[in-house]
Amino acid sequence: MMTTLFEQETEVGKCSCPLEDNDTFKYAEPDYSLIYAQTIASMNGHKGLLRVEHHCYLRHGGEVPDQPWIKPEVILEPVTQSKEELIEWARQAHEKFAEQVRKRFPEEYLV
Repeated sequence: MMTTLFEQETEVGKCSCPLEDNDTFKYAEPDYSLIYAQTIASMNGHKGLLRVEHHCYLRHGGEVPDQPWIKPEVILEPVTQSKEELIEWARQAHEKFAEQVRKRFPEEYLV
C-alpha cells in the first residue's frame, strides 16, 4: 500500500492561453492560464521504495488542460532515510522541479 508523504503544487507563472478560435483575447482582456508544478511523494511500505512524481500543468478556470512542453517525471528511490528526511528531500526536489519549469517553459507563451 502506498502512503503519501508529501504533496505540493506551486504556481510558477502565467501563459497566454489560445482559445478554440485561436484568438488569445476574450472581450478586451487577455486570457491567461496559470502554470503549476506539482510533486507527489509516496512510500511503498516501511522499507520499500520512495516514488516521487513531478507534473506541470495549466489551470484555466476550472479546467486543468495538458501542456506538451514539460513532460511528467517519476523518480524511484530505495527508502534509506527517516520519514522526516524523505519529506525534506521531496520538498527540495519539488523546488528544483518548479525552477526547471520556470526555465524550460517556452518563452513565447509566458506573460
